[in-house]
Amino acid sequence: MTAEEAVERFLRESREQRAKAGIRTAIERILDLPHQDFTGDGEALVGKWTALLQRGDSCDLPLRPIQAIALEACAWAAQQPSPIGMVGNIGVGKGKTLMSLLIPEIFDAENPLIIVPPSMRGQLEDDIFMWSQHYKFRVTFDNVLFYSDLSRPEATGRLREIAPDLIICDEAHYFRHSSAARTKRFIRYIQQNPDTRVVLMSGTLTGSTLSDYAHLCEIGLREFSPLPTHDHDIEVWGSVLNVDGEPDAQAWRVLSKLNPSAAKQRDVEAMRQAFYRRFATAPGVVSTTTSSCDAALELHAEYPEVSEQIRHILHNLENEWVLPDGTDIIDATHFHRALGQLSLGFYYVWDWPNGEVDEEWLDARRGWASGVRSYLKQYAREGCDSPFLVEEYVRETGRPGELAALLARWDEQRHKPEPPTKAIWLDVAPVLHAVEWAAQRERAFIWYHSRAVGDMLESLGIPVFRDGGQTPNPEDHPIAALSITVFNKGRNFQAWSDQLVMEVPTNGATWQQLLGRTHRQGQQADTVTASIYQHTWPLRTKFDKALDRARYAQGMTGEPQKLLQATRRF
Repeated sequence: MTAEEAVERFLRESREQRAKAGIRTAIERILDLPHQDFTGDGEALVGKWTALLQRGDSCDLPLRPIQAIALEACAWAAQQPSPIGMVGNIGVGKGKTLMSLLIPEIFDAENPLIIVPPSMRGQLEDDIFMWSQHYKFRVTFDNVLFYSDLSRPEATGRLREIAPDLIICDEAHYFRHSSAARTKRFIRYIQQNPDTRVVLMSGTLTGSTLSDYAHLCEIGLREFSPLPTHDHDIEVWGSVLNVDGEPDAQAWRVLSKLNPSAAKQRDVEAMRQAFYRRFATAPGVVSTTTSSCDAALELHAEYPEVSEQIRHILHNLENEWVLPDGTDIIDATHFHRALGQLSLGFYYVWDWPNGEVDEEWLDARRGWASGVRSYLKQYAREGCDSPFLVEEYVRETGRPGELAALLARWDEQRHKPEPPTKAIWLDVAPVLHAVEWAAQRERAFIWYHSRAVGDMLESLGIPVFRDGGQTPNPEDHPIAALSITVFNKGRNFQAWSDQLVMEVPTNGATWQQLLGRTHRQGQQADTVTASIYQHTWPLRTKFDKALDRARYAQGMTGEPQKLLQATRRF
């Protein structure tokens, strides 16, 4: 059995069990789930669980209500037949680390395993030591595995070696993509060890689609999952609920039982709210609905100077899909990435090792891109008006023959890895603006994404943190530049309250995590501020897309999205 077949078999098991009891539609099964909501008992549960788990006769650091609620939900799950666990849509800064340490006590797990991002290593070691002074728990650092470990081929063997009876996934969105190797390995292990309970917690379970977390809910809750479990149902529901959904009349009819009025009026937001009410009250689900920080949050637009050269290049790239050196853009990912990079004043060119150019690869790539560009100029139409859609059309029809031949030639070469790149700077004004911005502040972060931007900031005297091996501290690094990729998760930076975002993420979940580094429990400032580069149309478009995804996430999970809760000063 292949890995893919094993994953599909696991995801099919609970569906087949339900089918034996009588066929029901996904909506009928989900609406029939019992309702469970401990949120009104939060304060009473704090006293209960703090008293049960504290070390000694008193505790200087009592549990927070959401922590106590999560433990109560786990206590319910522990009374259910294995493998029922818990799914926690629990926001950034709500104390998930302490929950992870205490949950094994609730399940009386003999061999618990906690899976966390590798960036949390140092902080988790400190937290285990600190919380062990206040609470009784059996977890040590020997019970910890990192998501990066599961990206290696030997991951399944490592899980078999540990043989956990309870797995707690902190920042469970690392398993969001069911096609990713680490997710497949994880699911394959669960399929082979079906009695293993799983607890999944994240403040960003979903980014833009139901498929982000339908499989996670099924792993954690099995027959109690409040999401559809069949691929077809996920697709139909998602056409209504997802960020870029395109529902037809049948999809609205399917979800009409969830909210008849919303279906009749084709009101996506109202349908999302109805979905969230059912999701949040499903057995084994814990969901936060309040911010983790009392400080105000303000977003400001920042407008560094834009040269006419950059404006012209952006206009040309939008229309011609060609970089300033004549390199053709061949896919939408490269196109949008280049727009963002040129907004900062640079772009990447090939840096062939030893100057040895792979002419076959380059000619095939150039030929396909040139052919697509020519086709779009002459034949662009609705449904076939971008390089991606042209490629789909050519693959499906084999027409036009000349373009199909160019695609076949490119397919023979495209498996080769791209050569290394180097940055070509056309305008450093946006980076100089960031340095000047930082010079006006006593303590602040600059968030960047591209290697070239980090290198340029460093050359201008800004301390740059790239790989997570070292973390800034407010005494030694009051001003610092942080890689969004590395530092937007799992870090506590509440000592800072001012930041500049140079490269704008489009993912609402990334924003939720990024802003949550400073806008979190323990923040002493009255106001947390984020200044955001908005000086070009690609950056403004990226921010608008992030807002759309934040609206989706808030509607679907009830978790207050910081992008939406913030006061925008632009």
